[in-house]
Amino acid sequence: MKGRPVHIDWESGHGPYTAPISAAGSALAVSYAAAAAGVAPWWGAAVAGAGLVGSHIAGRRAGAGRGDLVLRAAAWLGAGGWCSWAMTVGPWSGERLAALGAGAVALGAAMTGTRAARRRRDAARTAEAAAEAHAHLQHRYRALAAEWQARFDRVAGLEGVQVVGVEMWEHGGGFTLEGRLPEGGYTWRHVQRVQDGLAGDARLPHGCTVEVIEGADRGSFLANIETQNQVVAGEPRMYPDDYSTRSYNDPLLWGVHRDGSPAGAVCRELSAIASARRGSGKTNLLHVWIAGQQRMDDALSWVIDLNGGGVALPWLRAWHKAGRPGRPPIDWVADTPEKVLAMAEALLRIAKARKPGYADLQIEHDDDKLPVSPEVPAIIVNGDEIAELYSSKARKNPTLRKAGDTLLRVVELARAVACNTMMTALRATADVLEEPQLVVQSGLKVAMQGDERELNYLMGWADRITPQDMPTPGTGAYKVLDQPARPFQAYRIVPTVIARVVEATCERRPVLDELSLRAAGESYERRWENTDHLFGIGPAPAPAATEAAPEQRAVREGWTDPTAGWGKPAAAAASTDTDNALADADAAVRRIRGEIGDATNHDPDLEEQARAIFEASFGYKPPAALGDANGDQPSSDPRYPLVYEIVTKAGPAGIGPEAIRDVIKQRHPDVEVPHAATIGRWLGADPRVHKPSYGRYAVRPANGDTSS
Repeated sequence: MKGRPVHIDWESGHGPYTAPISAAGSALAVSYAAAAAGVAPWWGAAVAGAGLVGSHIAGRRAGAGRGDLVLRAAAWLGAGGWCSWAMTVGPWSGERLAALGAGAVALGAAMTGTRAARRRRDAARTAEAAAEAHAHLQHRYRALAAEWQARFDRVAGLEGVQVVGVEMWEHGGGFTLEGRLPEGGYTWRHVQRVQDGLAGDARLPHGCTVEVIEGADRGSFLANIETQNQVVAGEPRMYPDDYSTRSYNDPLLWGVHRDGSPAGAVCRELSAIASARRGSGKTNLLHVWIAGQQRMDDALSWVIDLNGGGVALPWLRAWHKAGRPGRPPIDWVADTPEKVLAMAEALLRIAKARKPGYADLQIEHDDDKLPVSPEVPAIIVNGDEIAELYSSKARKNPTLRKAGDTLLRVVELARAVACNTMMTALRATADVLEEPQLVVQSGLKVAMQGDERELNYLMGWADRITPQDMPTPGTGAYKVLDQPARPFQAYRIVPTVIARVVEATCERRPVLDELSLRAAGESYERRWENTDHLFGIGPAPAPAATEAAPEQRAVREGWTDPTAGWGKPAAAAASTDTDNALADADAAVRRIRGEIGDATNHDPDLEEQARAIFEASFGYKPPAALGDANGDQPSSDPRYPLVYEIVTKAGPAGIGPEAIRDVIKQRHPDVEVPHAATIGRWLGADPRVHKPSYGRYAVRPANGDTSS
């Protein structure tokens, strides 16, 4: 049986066992050699005296204590006396050997006692120094705690807040306070509401903030106080060089909090949406997410990018440049509407197939979620600028609309079977993302640099995230489900780092499981056709020519087919020209209103005045009435009967244009909703309708009385 090899440290000092043995052996050898050579006995005492002097000087320089110096002197004197005796009569008698052994044992015992005393003395000295330092720190911490305790009372209006703990940040730049709230039903939210005021009262530098989060229980809180703006003063935090294997069940890390702790979340059951203005680090964050996914040996990364597949390019080209080892970092790239639709439909089929197909596996693991593994990997769809799918303009393209709806079904249905999405958008508002369900269903919400209105639209007003929490590109805040939002600084990742991540992880990338492969079908098998441009070895394919179908044309209020007047009399053609001019005016007004935002209340009268300006710019005078020849209906638009029906059912109190638009959206989702100003124009021109109050329309009473 093999044993462990013995390693001897020849450089270590002698201990209480080896030192006496070494000293006794040395004395015996020296005395024997000196006696055989006929050396005078007094030489033994002389050498011992010299050794005593040298040892004493060395000990004093090393800071040895009095006990150590006495022990060294006794050892040298004893060794010198025994050597002189042995050199006189010879060392090999039982009496002299017994004396040498007794001296060695005495030396060992004395060294043991001296070493124990030295340890006690060193421990006492260390404890004394630590106590002094602790007392100094405690004095400083007590003063700091008292200062902030008074500040909490003063700014938050909570009398009796106790600061029970102070922890300085390891990386410097701030500290964390643990506070206990007084009786009276207070929570950490009462302190969070005034965190900006606390920062101002403390005269913190620009860019430094106070972050209040929940504590160990509901009656306590933690306050992260930043005293030095590390984001502004320091360099960008580069992506860590740790490429070790992780799992989809582990946190996905994408940056650091103010106190230096890692920022991230377990995304196993979360879809994500990140909102950011241009240049604020949105795409960098998506690359960081993908880098974290590469370390997971049980997750596949798919990419949707309708801007030429830009997000996937640095990953696939780095893999190609490295010689295509292992498997590609991105398993599927969709860079055209047709490919996006194919990917979305394949993912939906996979999700539906996994639910019954892996039911036994879930039962075996006693879990209601699919246990992901390298054999059954998760699928993460990363989408850059998802407004290309969900904006009002994109939704008018039938292919993109179907792809977006299919992907939304995946978000709603596929959480348990590990098919999730991580998307980015310039804005997470209704004018950019027409489908709010994508935002609602995202358990992870991230906001990079943006204005306060959009931050609170995404995060919620209760979290009180402000632009001051994200002063530079790469900073932002994130919110996981209903947890409080937290500011963070994202890691910076560049192509050279991406190349290192690819080389370190490509050999452990998983493959799609057999069941999912069958469900994905031919579109997955053919996913790499015509993709040479993604690897930088071929030109990008020219966009396919598409014939503009009439139903794909953007519908605008009052729009009519330009060919509708062909074959009609000149008067009818002139009427068509007028309708087109009105439609252009309505479209221009709608664009202006889109800049204001859907949440703003509009004054139809003011919009009518704006429309009049546009009518004047088109160089025509509108007819006195907007009705047909018989005057029964104020507009030939087929949507007006819906509007009039809603007004009829509203009763004598009437209804406003915005409310009418909401009803049309709910009851007739396939109908293009008219603009509020257009509705007001239609109803204002209908003699059957009057205004019972400002901004509201109702059917005129039969007796003609509109005084009410």
